[in-house]
Amino acid sequence: MKLNKFSKLIASLFLSISLSQASVLAELHGTKGQADKELKSMVEKLENIGFMITSKNEHIENHYFNTFKEKNLDLLNFYTIIDKKSLRELLIKNPDFGAYAPFNLLAFKKLAKAEGGDTTWYGHLNSEIMLNIIGEKDESARKKFSDMVAKVDKLVQDEMKPTTSKKLTFDSKLPKQPLLKMVKKFEGVDDIEEYVEEFIMQHDTLFGKNEFIIAGFIDLKFEYADMDLDFEEYDAYWVSSLCHFQFSNSVFNHDAPHAGLFAPCSVYFYIPKGSNELHVGYATVENWISTTGITDKAQIEYMQKIADDVIKTFKQLGFTIEDGTGGESAKASATPRDLATEISELKAMIIKIGKDIEELKKKEPTENKVETKTEKTSAKVTPKAVELPKKEFKTAKMVIGDTAPKNLTAYYASSPQTIDSLTTKLKSNGFEVLATTEILKGKTVISITNDELKNTNTFMAVINILVNGKDEIRVQNPSYFGAAYLQSKFKYGQFKATLTSLQAVLGDMYITTDIGEYSGLKNYNFMFGMPHLDDTIELGKGDLVAKLSGEKADKYFAYSLKLPNGNTLVGHKMNPRTNKFLNKVEAGNNANLLPYQSIIKGDEAYMLNPKFYLSLSLPRLTMTDFMKIATTPDAIERELKKAYK
Repeated sequence: MKLNKFSKLIASLFLSISLSQASVLAELHGTKGQADKELKSMVEKLENIGFMITSKNEHIENHYFNTFKEKNLDLLNFYTIIDKKSLRELLIKNPDFGAYAPFNLLAFKKLAKAEGGDTTWYGHLNSEIMLNIIGEKDESARKKFSDMVAKVDKLVQDEMKPTTSKKLTFDSKLPKQPLLKMVKKFEGVDDIEEYVEEFIMQHDTLFGKNEFIIAGFIDLKFEYADMDLDFEEYDAYWVSSLCHFQFSNSVFNHDAPHAGLFAPCSVYFYIPKGSNELHVGYATVENWISTTGITDKAQIEYMQKIADDVIKTFKQLGFTIEDGTGGESAKASATPRDLATEISELKAMIIKIGKDIEELKKKEPTENKVETKTEKTSAKVTPKAVELPKKEFKTAKMVIGDTAPKNLTAYYASSPQTIDSLTTKLKSNGFEVLATTEILKGKTVISITNDELKNTNTFMAVINILVNGKDEIRVQNPSYFGAAYLQSKFKYGQFKATLTSLQAVLGDMYITTDIGEYSGLKNYNFMFGMPHLDDTIELGKGDLVAKLSGEKADKYFAYSLKLPNGNTLVGHKMNPRTNKFLNKVEAGNNANLLPYQSIIKGDEAYMLNPKFYLSLSLPRLTMTDFMKIATTPDAIERELKKAYK
């Protein structure tokens, strides 16, 4: 009997020693059942503690099933979150804090039959682990970061009221170099912002070709400027959340959903002020392997292969690994010059040549100048209207009638016209021009309404016309969007008057290749699990109409329109960088799906879920395309919420 007690005491002692030596990867909290509603309510309150969500990726398991036909989870959500204000001073002192700016708040539930499958688990990486990966030694900085993360823990406890919890621990050490850092040098860049824009497009395109997804994005240089906070130590600073869909399925959907604590990977980029050096850094996959308990050899080999692909892609972009982060010397090989750098340098050269020519003109001897005289005349010369060449279309002409076709075009196209000519004709044919907005370079959108459109009291009270340079005009088809917005109240042919007026303005109108099945528009959604028309997003509460004429109205709003039912329809201006999602899916010709809209009803404002509206407006969008713009829905939501703050 005494021996048995002694054995238990020894076992308990060894267990205590073992636990004291183990490091805590994360503390996960649990709620019985599937906690969708509780999670939704909790994350909506993150802004109350100073955090914002840069990317909200919910029910990723549905996308795994749709793509790979594998169902091993009931729920997998990633909420990448950041407290910009708290992080600013930390980032100024140590740019490597970008590795967790943002970090992931993970939620998952295994299938009911699996061990622990009766519980939804949620949590994030232990702040000590994040700090150790970053390599921060300063105790005051560590405390500030830990205090920031602790606010999330308190919110989770207060809102979720978990019924259980568990600590995930590991015994091994973190890798010797937990961060991989790389650098590329550039010269002769006249406009840093333009260089950054070109690089981001090149980066996203190249990673997309290698089957990576940009699952989140935040431009911290822009965000701090918008907050009127100093961040002058950097010419640029942004963070992209990188994900590889097949990689994530192979790990999170195969016995290791907790490894999602590390996902998506925050890849941080910065240009120190005046340095002409673009730096990039991120936490390596070796951190996952060392801490998550993944032991399957084939799985680990695949993880390392994808990690190598990331490095190869960055090298294609002209980066070299910094000394001491991965064992490769930055001097080992010459940095290949990338296209973005060469274009920027060429532009700078052209600008310089132009300035030199102007200086030479000023120095030209006056005796060599020939004075030209113009005879004065009293006759007024009427300027001729600019006529652009007609475009030949290969698609069918618009037919105005009462019989619904099987497929409806989302847009009609017509021959090009100038903005001035178009505006004059629109006003002469019963339309009110609300705004003229440049969405992309060379692509201007005219937002219009008339009584027939206004009387719908919906988002389609305003439709948009794209002036696509000298190529063509495109207008949203009111019948297509009417079928989606009015649903059972829609009768095909009810917008004949509007279409007839548009024809008087635009001339012959032709269908486009952006078509959707008419019968599917009434209850449209992109695919199973994706939002419908009624799955709107609340943007704010209060005296929101006053914002439309407030101090920053010109910055945030393109137009507003009082509807017959008393609601107000609002068109929003967005950061030009946000608009560039159109280029990623080759949809610049449909730029007239913007400006994005919201409706103010009483003291509340709401918007259509971008996952609904973007897929409705881009009928040819594939799942692969959707992954290319995975960050866009959250970016649009943030922009519109900012306008109503």
